[in-house]
Amino acid sequence: MKFKHLAFLLAFFIATTLNAQGTVAHINMEEVINLMPQTSEAEAELNRLRQAYQRDFETSYREYQAKFVKYEDEASTLSPAENEKRKSDLELIERNLAQTQQNIEKQIAEKRKLLFEPVKQQARELVTKVADNLGFLYVLDSSKDAGLVMAKGKDLMPEVKRTLGM
Repeated sequence: MKFKHLAFLLAFFIATTLNAQGTVAHINMEEVINLMPQTSEAEAELNRLRQAYQRDFETSYREYQAKFVKYEDEASTLSPAENEKRKSDLELIERNLAQTQQNIEKQIAEKRKLLFEPVKQQARELVTKVADNLGFLYVLDSSKDAGLVMAKGKDLMPEVKRTLGM
């Protein structure tokens, strides 16, 4: 009885192992996303936004510098109270510039997420379609730091590139 049970478990394990070898594939999702045509469009839009913010920030910074130079030149002719007030004004402008820089970075990060989420979704759908067509049940992400240690299964990148027309 124990022999039959052990034989059944061994046969089940072998069958499962043989079946699983053809059901798992891997792909570098970062590379797929970089290959998507929408990625370059999203990057271009982010660059335009970044440049617009940078121009505005540089204009504000030049205004700050001009005030700073003006205040330094006039400092010897003004009262200590007026100099202290101007110093406070400059410190306020400095804090505002720092806050503006943080807001710019935050807005660019939010825009990046907004632009790239649909691209990532399309990439997942493309990989799923290719995997379904090839009969794979599972696809592991082999991107750097994605957690995949070893990749001996089928790499779907050639089929995805072919589907993208590359």
